[in-house]
Amino acid sequence: MNTAISIFAALVLLSLLVMIHEMGHYLAGRALGFSILEFSIGMGPKLLKKKDKHGTEFNLRAFPIGGMCRFEGEDEEAANERSFNAQKVWKRIIVVLAGPITNLVFAILLAFVTLTAFGDFVPAIYSVDTDTPAAVAGVLPGDVILKIDDKPVRFYFQTVDMVLAVKTNDTTMTVKRDGVEQTLQLKNIYNDALGKNKIGVTITTTRESFSVGQSALRSVNYVSATLVETVRFIGRALQGNASSSDAAGPVAIVAIISEAVRSSGETVLRQLVLISASLGIMNLLPIPAMDGGRFVFMLLEVVRGKPIPQEKEGMIHFIGLLLLFGLIIFMTFNDVSNLMNGTFN
Repeated sequence: MNTAISIFAALVLLSLLVMIHEMGHYLAGRALGFSILEFSIGMGPKLLKKKDKHGTEFNLRAFPIGGMCRFEGEDEEAANERSFNAQKVWKRIIVVLAGPITNLVFAILLAFVTLTAFGDFVPAIYSVDTDTPAAVAGVLPGDVILKIDDKPVRFYFQTVDMVLAVKTNDTTMTVKRDGVEQTLQLKNIYNDALGKNKIGVTITTTRESFSVGQSALRSVNYVSATLVETVRFIGRALQGNASSSDAAGPVAIVAIISEAVRSSGETVLRQLVLISASLGIMNLLPIPAMDGGRFVFMLLEVVRGKPIPQEKEGMIHFIGLLLLFGLIIFMTFNDVSNLMNGTFN
């Protein structure tokens, strides 16, 4: 596929995820009686527009980048009883949280479709080192890892962390071998020289199919695991243990989706699951100007019994917006640098 076409397709798909987010705000606001001024897909000049009987203007804009749902009285004093800031706080909380929650639900639905259609890659043993706890326990190449220390291992990226997290010197590994489950006893897994657990295997992946019920459960687990990994990454970043190549900005995200478009439909679906889940999670963070930041102000309103003065909240959100724009610019330069240097993971 032509690179320009794949990039355009990537922008459209990314805009789809933003539209899903804004649709969550819109549907919640419409159901609760909010006055919605505009719902737009894309940015820039208006190509098509139509106003409904409620006074909402629906726009298709020129550039397939993002979108928005604009409420009346969202960042200023309420003009009438249907204005955003004139509504009861519980209604505003629902509307604010509806966007990121819709992204998370959409990620779960996409994951369910992907897993039902294509299955998933599960951790398996590629090789076993001699004279190691795994070798002594009878672990064999080809074994599919089901549990470590009696805890389910659902995804490849969890395996090493689960081994390292074992607190005892002995543990168990449940594997599937030729369709039969076996629980093997691993002894003396703590390696004094390394200062951490080591069982002595190299891990690979193997594709496995799932029933509809298994796919439904696994799709929820996948999004939950994405949430955990996002929180852990933020923790590492705050401690200075994350590199610039570990994070993706706008350019890198478009490049990733574009590459997926050129690869296969399955790859596109898997990337959209990850990005939609990440979009939902990031918007729930308590950052000013983000949905999570607005939610914090509403919680303060509930505790205080009255809202934070509009000018003070607006100023904080404005500062947060400037910082977000600065972060986006920084991440864009970082993406370009990493892509040119071939260091983006």
